[in-house]
Amino acid sequence: MNKLVLASLMLFAAACSGNGDKSEQKADSTVTTTASAKKYACPMHCEGDKTYAEAGKCPICKMELQELAMTEGDSTGHTH
Repeated sequence: MNKLVLASLMLFAAACSGNGDKSEQKADSTVTTTASAKKYACPMHCEGDKTYAEAGKCPICKMELQELAMTEGDSTGHTH
């Protein structure tokens, strides 16, 4: 009987420790999502306030797009 209780406790402990790994993976994916939320815009503002999700070149003037500095709480991607 003691062996059955001991085996049950070991399985329970193993199951509980596995849940911690999943929450760590979830936290890592959140960080990745936040990091990839960068916005890029033309430094000459050829297209007004239009932003892009990836770095590249402006389709109008061909200048390199620059990363916008996001201020805390600014979800629009616009600089002030």
